[in-house]
Formats: sequence, structure tokens, C-alpha cells
Amino acid sequence: MRDEKTFINFLMEWYGKGGFEGHYKMTKREATKYTKMYIDLFPNLWSGGDSLDREKVLQLIDMARGDTLAKKHKIEDVA
Repeated sequence: MRDEKTFINFLMEWYGKGGFEGHYKMTKREATKYTKMYIDLFPNLWSGGDSLDREKVLQLIDMARGDTLAKKHKIEDVA
């Protein structure tokens, strides 16, 4: 079990600048915001900060970045 602060550092080791998957360029602000969102929205899925949690938080960040990019380029939902 990792506490939230330790989990955020875990995320940064993987997806932050210089991390194992550093091409994601995750910021500490994103890691903190989306970790809190994941825990708040999906408390039953929270596994104590394991690799599944890491991947789920990354998915939230990817979705947010995609939405931001779409808004920047004024792309509307098709559905």
C-alpha cells in the first residue's frame, strides 16, 4: 500500500521527465490532480497505488489532454 504522496512520486518515476516512460512528460500537478480524481471517482477500484492504479491515472490524464487538444483546435464531438 502506498500513500497518495508516495504514489504520485511513483507516477513521476514512470511518466515524469526522465522517467521510464518519460515521453509522456507528466507534470507533478497532473499526477496530483488526476490521482485525487481517480481516488474520488473510483474508490472501489483503488488498489493502494499499484501498477493498475498507475495505468488508470495515466488514462485519465490522456483523456484530459485529448479533450484540451480538441478544444484548442475547436473540434466538436461527432456523436
